[in-house]
Amino acid sequence: MTDENPDLASDLEPDARDADLGAEPADAAPGERVPHDALAAIDDLEGSETLREGEISPEEMAALNRRFQSVRRSVGALERVLLQGPREHSRRDLAEQQGIPERLISTYWRSLGFGPVDEDTVVFTDEDAFAIGDLVAMVDDGAISERAFTSISRGLGYHMGRLAMWITEALVEEAKTRDGKDDGEAREQMLETVPQLIETLETQVLFTFRRQLAAYSARAGSEVLQATENGTHDEVFPLNRAVGFADLVQFTRLSRSLGGAELADVVTQFEVTCRDIISVGGGRVVKTVGDEIMFLADAPEDGAQIAVSIAEAIRDDPDLPSARVGMCWGSMFSRYGDVFGPTVNLSARLESVADPGGVLVDLATAEAVERALPGGFESSEIRPTELHGIGTVEAVALTRGTSEPLDMGL
Repeated sequence: MTDENPDLASDLEPDARDADLGAEPADAAPGERVPHDALAAIDDLEGSETLREGEISPEEMAALNRRFQSVRRSVGALERVLLQGPREHSRRDLAEQQGIPERLISTYWRSLGFGPVDEDTVVFTDEDAFAIGDLVAMVDDGAISERAFTSISRGLGYHMGRLAMWITEALVEEAKTRDGKDDGEAREQMLETVPQLIETLETQVLFTFRRQLAAYSARAGSEVLQATENGTHDEVFPLNRAVGFADLVQFTRLSRSLGGAELADVVTQFEVTCRDIISVGGGRVVKTVGDEIMFLADAPEDGAQIAVSIAEAIRDDPDLPSARVGMCWGSMFSRYGDVFGPTVNLSARLESVADPGGVLVDLATAEAVERALPGGFESSEIRPTELHGIGTVEAVALTRGTSEPLDMGL
């Protein structure tokens, strides 16, 4: 698996059209852009050659114009709520009037997922200025370095961008399934619904962030105490974790036989099932990529419980193809919300050769699970397995023994 963090930076100066439309995020379709001036993007589309007179009938043109105006009003109303003020400042204004270095303004803006703008383009609101200035002040005060500034702003831009996409798509799907809207109608309804939810959503984002930060801080404290107690600390791969990968078998073939909505339902059901099991099992989702999910757990027996539970749950779901799971216990290091190291690579390779509906681990992991929970999980006989880029590994199929299945009730 590769690091999922997007490379949002670009040193190329865009033309005026690119400056209006923004930059391509890592998870966007080719050519898709995140607009930081949505109204300009709509106006640009409305004036495109494909919608000019002569291409379609006058009646269709009138209907399209009404649709454009309706969408423009909805987007305008939403932007007024979200941006909390007009765009009044250029990059030069922030540098000259508020003393914010232009390079940090550019870094911050790129990291949010927006394309660079020239120094005199008026694009920033007062809220933008405050947000950029607050984080830059931490650099000025020596609280964080410019490197940390870039990393933090990139993380915020990437994950908040995904969250925004997740929420808006959830509302679109709701309009389709509950209200029977087609895709265009559902997206219009979403634009009208979001302003009613902003206050609650903002509260939920802050609550969730604080809860997650508390949990990760507690985990870091526990690791410090454990390292002190053991008297050892591996600076290269300091974290001992169970890491696992699970994916759906023959998903590529399945994707050719299903429509878009049906395929989305399969992926959603797989992800929801896995996420629930991982959470209840005491683990954490690292990331999802299509039909694959990656998870961590703090103990070998927890990793085994999660891995076996995923394989069992997917196997018992008649609407999903079988899953295969690879899991390893070992050391690794963490960066940018992801984990890396030979243990991670081994787990991913084991997943790729696991039997449908099965869990494959290496011998050392099977032994660690047995020491932690004797008899809780059963291991098949050792089978030497050739893994691409790794070599021959003593692989073991893991199944449930005396351990109780997870209680998925609240």
